[in-house]
Amino acid sequence: MSIGQGESLSLRSRLISIPLRINKSLSKFIPLSPKIVRWLIHPPTWVFSKPTLSFAVKTQRSTFGGVPGVSFTPVKQSNPDTKIVYLHGGGYCIGSSLTTHRIGLRNLAKVTGSICYSIDYRLAPENPYPGAIDDALAAWLDIVETNPKSKLILSGDSAGGGLSLALMMRLRDEGHRLPDGAVLFSPWTNLTCESESYVTKAKADPMLSQKMAITCAGHYAPTAADKKNPYVSPIFGDFKGLPRTLILVGEQEILLDDSRIVGEHAIAAGGDFEVDIWPAMFHDWWLFGSMIPESKQCLLKVAGWIHSGQ
Repeated sequence: MSIGQGESLSLRSRLISIPLRINKSLSKFIPLSPKIVRWLIHPPTWVFSKPTLSFAVKTQRSTFGGVPGVSFTPVKQSNPDTKIVYLHGGGYCIGSSLTTHRIGLRNLAKVTGSICYSIDYRLAPENPYPGAIDDALAAWLDIVETNPKSKLILSGDSAGGGLSLALMMRLRDEGHRLPDGAVLFSPWTNLTCESESYVTKAKADPMLSQKMAITCAGHYAPTAADKKNPYVSPIFGDFKGLPRTLILVGEQEILLDDSRIVGEHAIAAGGDFEVDIWPAMFHDWWLFGSMIPESKQCLLKVAGWIHSGQ
């Protein structure tokens, strides 16, 4: 396992972390349902993304195997033979391609020079497991069929990162085409929420708490047995035969062990996994786009890693 290093925390990242900490503190006293959280988060993030529209990337609603999503197509496709299939984060309960992840996905497509297909799988609690992974599988198989000669990179962040890893295990187990590589941002790979970093990083993490994670895990996988299912928590799965994978995670995340332990398990199984730990960084920092310099640095790392595997 290769442990990479990003830059130290910038002033802008320190400033961004302040409102994140405020939101985290408020969530302790004001428990909200996923429906209410979506109502509070989705419209503002959609509005916020509008002034930052990039003319370098075309955005189009799409459908993949009957599953809704969005295509992000860079005007300058420096890497046209590669397609990125993306599964967004949000604890399996919130998030979408055109709200919480729009800025990040536009930048991902722009910096990599590749079309990005983002999948809006069904959310919990209305659709618990296996809703998300069934949708991800249907979308993946459709994209494979329509892009038979393309290099396909599977990617996702947080819950979407864990879902990407679970999907790879299911693809392997069912004999389907695997991705040519995978890029996972701060993946949530263990829905039991019991790893040591939940405690050691509790104060350092400005965004997530163990309580938040446990609540979302309960919505997506209601029983204890569900939470240890490798298609829910891939940390408990078999890592043999999985494709080359890059994991990027912040040093100050409660999900740090979700990445480190997965990397250790994958290497022990003979996998080509690189875990890139960014000092002082918080969860999903790359989604903040031009607001912080570490976002572009992270995506440049991803672009270089994708291109190095060609």
